[in-house]
Amino acid sequence: MRLVFFDETKNDQQYPSYHIGAVVIEDAHLLEVEGIVNALATDVFGNAHLSQDTEFHAAEIYHRKKNFKDWGSFELRIDVLRRLVSILSLDCVHLIDIQINCDLLTENQSAEDIAFMFLCERSNDFMRKHKDLGMLIGDRESDKGAARHAGSLSHYKAKGTGFAFGREIRNLVDSVHFTHSHLSRFLQLADVYVWLQQFRARNRGSTNPRHQAVLSLLKEENVNLFASKYKEWPKRD
Repeated sequence: MRLVFFDETKNDQQYPSYHIGAVVIEDAHLLEVEGIVNALATDVFGNAHLSQDTEFHAAEIYHRKKNFKDWGSFELRIDVLRRLVSILSLDCVHLIDIQINCDLLTENQSAEDIAFMFLCERSNDFMRKHKDLGMLIGDRESDKGAARHAGSLSHYKAKGTGFAFGREIRNLVDSVHFTHSHLSRFLQLADVYVWLQQFRARNRGSTNPRHQAVLSLLKEENVNLFASKYKEWPKRD
């Protein structure tokens, strides 16, 4: 069994793409990865108890918000991101990257719904390749959103996904499960991954020194955020 922890970027009128990022971990490695993140939490916050006070959010680290509002040193905050990136780069951690180019959609198309459909397809493809089963786990931000995703997955499992070359979903079990991100180190990793994917896409070519600090981090030796499964849609010319 492999668990697929996913998170979504917030809608941003100044950026034309919507992202879902997922972290895929086999059950045999869950305790190992959780232990590494907890060790980092202890170093950063003084304890690893799951709470909003010990939660990692990439945007808050970068922008010096909430748990990192007293961290005046940008270099120290970048080092926290570096340590989180090193966890995402572990051999036992696999990644799924979905990018929907919202400015290319028609008026009646939903970036969130299409992105989730592709997440289901790519997650199922990954499980089928490894002859395994998977379960989706997301960040509970609203009951309405959770119910929509659960209903969508149920439909895909019964009828297949919705486009011309739709897929049968046979390797994802049960429903989509949701919990609050402060209660899951794995959802926090998914948050960091999807934030980095959006950050890299929207700031590519920037000469801003702080942008460059993050972009340079992603090029460091032993950093590997290559996605095992990827989908960008619609493709830009």
